[in-house]
Amino acid sequence: MRAILGGTFDPVHVGHLHGAQAVRRELGLDSVTLVLSARPPHRSAAATAEDRWRMLQLAASDQAGIETSDVELRRGGPSYSIDTIRAFRSGGETVVWILGSDGLDAFRTWHEYEAFATACHLAVLVRPAVAVTAPPGFRETGEAAALSRHDTGLLFRMRAPMLDVSATRVRTSIARGGDASGLLTPAVWNYIRDRGLYRG
Repeated sequence: MRAILGGTFDPVHVGHLHGAQAVRRELGLDSVTLVLSARPPHRSAAATAEDRWRMLQLAASDQAGIETSDVELRRGGPSYSIDTIRAFRSGGETVVWILGSDGLDAFRTWHEYEAFATACHLAVLVRPAVAVTAPPGFRETGEAAALSRHDTGLLFRMRAPMLDVSATRVRTSIARGGDASGLLTPAVWNYIRDRGLYRG
């Protein structure tokens, strides 16, 4: 079973890593894979795909059980999550797609959103005061082990809450000349400063 946290990672921050590690622990996995959305169809990125990929590698380098994948960077074209899921499933893996509960609101706008329930499970990281409603085709389970027994179509609500950190907050702090080091790994903070990223 492969759990995947996809994202623009503009930049990758401690909230992403905390969420990935929470999923790894709660689902009893050896690793979680972070996948860079190189060309996100719903938003534009402030940093280049190459800079975001390098920061993702740096952030994961000292995290036990965290892997990175550039499958969307190599594929070309818009970075559609369903294509990434299918790529991993083609190797015979059960896929658990990780997303925040706030991301469920936009789920119906995703490319081929109807296909997700027959392609993967969902692990939802809950933000305080954000409701969790299962998307079409998914049914909620309170048992992590059920994800291993079924191929697709389950939604598991994570018990560990999300950290109150966002990439927007990080970028805004840096643009204002603030110190965002507490929201990033040291390697990512140093990279941002060396490259002059996100400055106003």
